[in-house]
Amino acid sequence: MAIVEREVSNVFADKDEMRQLVAEVNERMGIIPGPVRTAVEVREMMLADGIRPEENAFTTELMRMRYEED
Repeated sequence: MAIVEREVSNVFADKDEMRQLVAEVNERMGIIPGPVRTAVEVREMMLADGIRPEENAFTTELMRMRYEED
């Protein structure tokens, strides 16, 4: 995966690019957004992939990223 460096002011400016990136990530993960896809189904997919909700991996990583300078 390539790392693209950009100025901070440009990171959030292009919402169309962000939507495209999210759509690509969802497709790779097998998540098809729509009225028939529910949070319960996504959670079941995550459990099937071995993600354990009690570990709070997503929250832990977000907190690490937010406070990495401390």
